[in-house]
Amino acid sequence: MGKAILQQLSAGLSRIDASQLPGKHKVWCYHFTLYPRVMWPLKMSEVTSSAVSRMDAKANACIRKWLGLPRCFSATGLYRGNTLHLPLKSITLGYRQEKVKLVMELRESSDETVKDMHASVRSGRKWRAEEEVDKAMSRLQHQEVVGRVQTGRAGLGWGDPPCLWSRANKKERKDLVVSEITRMEQEEYRMKTVAQAQQGRWTMWEGVPGCKAALTQGRFRWRHDQVLRKLAGAVEGRRLEARQESATGNQQRIHFLKKGESADTISRRPAPTLLSPGVEWRMEVDLGRQLNFPGEICSTTLRPDIVLWAAEEKSVLLVELTVPWEEGVEAAHERKRAKYADLVAECREGGWSARLYPVEVGARGFVGGSTTCLLKDLGLRGRALSKATREIAEEVEKASFWLWMRRQYKTWGAGKS
Repeated sequence: MGKAILQQLSAGLSRIDASQLPGKHKVWCYHFTLYPRVMWPLKMSEVTSSAVSRMDAKANACIRKWLGLPRCFSATGLYRGNTLHLPLKSITLGYRQEKVKLVMELRESSDETVKDMHASVRSGRKWRAEEEVDKAMSRLQHQEVVGRVQTGRAGLGWGDPPCLWSRANKKERKDLVVSEITRMEQEEYRMKTVAQAQQGRWTMWEGVPGCKAALTQGRFRWRHDQVLRKLAGAVEGRRLEARQESATGNQQRIHFLKKGESADTISRRPAPTLLSPGVEWRMEVDLGRQLNFPGEICSTTLRPDIVLWAAEEKSVLLVELTVPWEEGVEAAHERKRAKYADLVAECREGGWSARLYPVEVGARGFVGGSTTCLLKDLGLRGRALSKATREIAEEVEKASFWLWMRRQYKTWGAGKS
């Protein structure tokens, strides 16, 4: 049966490859048409995990070809669940999930005859479904003993409570086992990635911490300034709009209705903004390391990337941009927040209302939530917000691509071009 499924997969991949569609559309056709047709016979038939690995290798070769990736590109890069993972799932993972579901359905069947048969699910010697289910159940029971563990920057107790194994019903237990099998698969990808010399570099901060030439020549500073210029342009446009608005223009007016008129159900409340309308907001940007922090606020040697202040309201906004590798976004946020905490406290001691915005834009074009939060707090909404984030993402993609193209050159002349 495994040979028949492999032939079906090969024929489907050949038909998709022979089409005139672009590469990404071919991947879409594979993932949403051919992949589900292959998974059903894999679940119901006795196919070994070794045969499934051969199917996975054949599909991965076509995906690399369609996406323009080199043949040496590991499957870890295709299916690893990191911040910018592809919306793809390997045949091996799908096969394991279906086999695990089948084991749980047989074990917890409502039919006593089926349950008493103790039917075994054969999956070969390389990967045994029943042993993996027992291992996943043991891990889930251990997690219940450990208790709830908070992850990320959220406070203790924040978020939905986890589903405990002892309190789960039949369907929830099956879902918990499947999710645990998926987590175990992702752990295997993680170990492979760390073990690889070149493809494992994404686990490091900034991706290239050991490239002394790029750091000393200012290549990363150039990329940072390119992104900062786009971000400052969006902030400057919003600053000019706020200065031209009247102080009473954004206040909501009361609309009285005449007898027999219907009320307008569409809410037209103005977007909230930190930039008070009609107030003279001033702005300084640290492009080319030339920023001098405004002396009227406080005296410091620190140079935030963007400083917005209004002497009339004694309000100041500090923006610090970082362009890290996507896996280091959270660490960069905490690092920059700690760096400027004393400056914010000093501004507040001087009677100023100070707010700090550490913002991050990933080196591969991922605009962090902190950047979107800054633009929203400044009053950008709808198309203006989408345009600003798109331009920032495109700028960092172009800058990173230029750095990659110049990686073999010892001299750096981007600043002159």
